[in-house]
Amino acid sequence: VGAVTRQTLFPPLMPAGRPFRVSNASRSSRKGIVASSLQELLSKTLDAFVITAGIITLVLEEDGTVVDTEEFFKSLDDNTHFMVLENGQKWTP
Repeated sequence: VGAVTRQTLFPPLMPAGRPFRVSNASRSSRKGIVASSLQELLSKTLDAFVITAGIITLVLEEDGTVVDTEEFFKSLDDNTHFMVLENGQKWTP
């Protein structure tokens, strides 16, 4: 009974958000975004850059590596710099 009560009173905490930097494809705009998951980062990126199409690709700004799995996202350091690419845009050095 005690374990059930404890789970109800103290639900698991959400993982703390981590800070990231996201720029647009032309690197003319850069935003700081705090997120605890890849889905949250994608959602906040859509809002921050006022992207309504909803189809974006998130890549590492330094080399264009696509970030498309939660496992890979979790392996990245805080303050990793991403680039958001909209439909038809490509990463450039």
